[in-house]
Parts: sequence; C-alpha cells; structure tokens
Amino acid sequence: MEDIELLNSTFELYMQKGKEAKEKGNYALAKRNFMLAGETMMKIAKVSQGKLKEVRLNRAKRIVELSDRIGTEKEKKKEDASDEDDEVKKWQQAEIPNIHFSDVAGLDEVKKAIKIRMINPFLYPDKYKLYNKKTGGGVLLYGPPGTGKTMIAKAIACEVGAKFYAVKGSDIVSKWVGESEKNINSLFEEANKQDRAIIFIDEMDSLLGKRGQDIHNDKRVNEFLQQIDGFAGRNPNLLLLGATNRPWDIDTAATRSGRFSQKIYIPLPDEKARKFMLEKNMKNVPVSKNFDIDKIVKQTELYSGADIEELCDRAKDEPLLKAIETDSVVEVTNKDFDNILKIFPPSVTESELKKFEEYNNDIDSLIKNKRKKK
Repeated sequence: MEDIELLNSTFELYMQKGKEAKEKGNYALAKRNFMLAGETMMKIAKVSQGKLKEVRLNRAKRIVELSDRIGTEKEKKKEDASDEDDEVKKWQQAEIPNIHFSDVAGLDEVKKAIKIRMINPFLYPDKYKLYNKKTGGGVLLYGPPGTGKTMIAKAIACEVGAKFYAVKGSDIVSKWVGESEKNINSLFEEANKQDRAIIFIDEMDSLLGKRGQDIHNDKRVNEFLQQIDGFAGRNPNLLLLGATNRPWDIDTAATRSGRFSQKIYIPLPDEKARKFMLEKNMKNVPVSKNFDIDKIVKQTELYSGADIEELCDRAKDEPLLKAIETDSVVEVTNKDFDNILKIFPPSVTESELKKFEEYNNDIDSLIKNKRKKK
C-alpha cells in the first residue's frame, strides 16, 4: 500500500504546478499536471474508506475533466477553485450506520462497558443526572488489527442514532503548515452542528503521536486537545471515539481524565465469537454433510475477525472453480479449510499479542493502585 502522506504531497505538488502553468498560459503543461493530479487523487481514493473514498473518487474525476477543459471557453466558466471545497465538504458526508451490537461477535464485557459509558447517557440522560453519573470524555478502543474496532464504533452510533464521522488520522494529517489544524477545526465544527454525533478517529497514533520530536506533530496534538477540551461538558450529544493498534505511541496528555480517559481493550475473538463469525460467513453456502465447524473454531485460535472472513472466502475458491468447470454444486469441506490454513497464518503474532496484553495489564494495575490509595 502506498504512503498516504506521500500521495497527498504529490497531489498538492501536481495541483500547484498545474495552476502555475495555467496562470502563465502554458495550457499543455497545465493539462499534464492536472491529469497527473487526478491520477494521484484516484490512488488516494483507493486507500480511503466510506464516504471519504466516494468524495475523493468524484474529486479525481472532476480534476481530470478540468484538465480536458483547460484553455477552452467552457473552462473559463468553471473556476477550478470550487474543487478546493471537497476537503471541507468531506465531513458533511456523515450518516447513521446500519450496524447493531447484535452484529458484533462476542465481546460481552466490552459491550457492557461501552453501554455504560457511551450509549446509556444518550438513552437515559435523566437517570444519569439522578445518580450524578459522570459522562462525557472520549473512549479509546485499542487492540490487534482486524478485531472489529471500527464495527463497534459504528454499532455505537447506530444504537444512539448519531451521525457517524469516521476518519483516519492520515486523513487529517497534512505536511502543509496549518492544514492539519484546519482539518481538525472543521471536523469538530461540522460535528457540533448535529443533534447527535460521534467522531471516530482511526489510527489515533498517527494523529496524536508523542510530543517533543516533531514540531508539526506537536502543533497538531495541541490543536486536537484544545478541541476536545472545548466540547467536553458543553455538548453532551457529541461523543469522541478513537481506535489504534499502537496505544503505546499516543501522547499521554490525550489519555488523561476528560479526554480519552477510558481505554477499552478489544481482544482477538474467543471460541464463541469465532464460531459466530464462521457461521455468518458460511451461511447459505453449500457444505458437506460432515462439515465440522467446531474443528475450524479450534484451528483458528489467534485469528482475528478479518482473518476469519478472509479464511472463509479463500476456502470457497476451489469448490467454486470446480462448480464452474462441472456446472454442478460442489460442497465446501473441512479439507478446503485445512488447505488454506496451511498457507494462511494469523495476521497477529504471539509476540505482538503479548505486547497488547502487557499494555492492558499495566492499565489494570494502574487502576487498582489508584483505588487502593483512595
């Protein structure tokens, strides 16, 4: 996968060269640079997600169209400045997701913690006021890749009927001076306009890295922390969620009380959750009479939810090809899974998992020590 920051820098460079060439009347050079900018934006779109991907695809198409109009009468009627609005408008694409907690496999304790901290305050504000229960602040979901952190965030937004602003840290970060802070400010401004909204920041470590090493990172972190402090307590209908695969790289100021003060570990799926995922992915698929799904559950320890989805998809390949060749129904068997398991190991290694568990245990120990002191 190409570096998103490098792609953004390349895109800005082509756009700048295109505009300079156009102003000088060098339309051939302007056409070429705008065309390259459009191709680069297409690459950026391919590594984006959700509505932001759609916005960037549309932007790429418009830039290519712009390159075709350079020097024509039609082009004079359409200023390319309007194209600059896309990055501002991207936050306006938020919708209420259609994913419920029942779609999330397992994680009963995680769901309970999230309901207490994030869902119930929305649904039962009077009860929380009666018990003087603390609300607000952000929640950080952390754990190995592919464990469903984004899916959980969408389920929270669905349960409370909130507009869902899903962005990656790399969507906000810019190498251009002041642009990252501008993006952060526009995101919070747009979310604050909604009756109910959730800002979900994936790749939190790329947005809120530890300060003291990079002045641009420090400014970005300071702006984000100011925004958190600004909405905390003032807008009870705005929730902040973060997710990361590297919680130890996040600046500690972001995880103090009133900010991302609650950290929830999203572990790899247990046996019950893995069975749920396997059954979901194999639903309505022709399988052999002696197909043993419990055997696969045992075989997939250390596999993430994303791994299991990929495993099921690959296991269907051979039976599907045979079905096409023979024009018949070929059932999926345990052997098909065995063959894929030999060449498809889990994406999370035991050493990586140990690092997450140690970090989680450190947090638990810190909480227990604080309680003892009280």
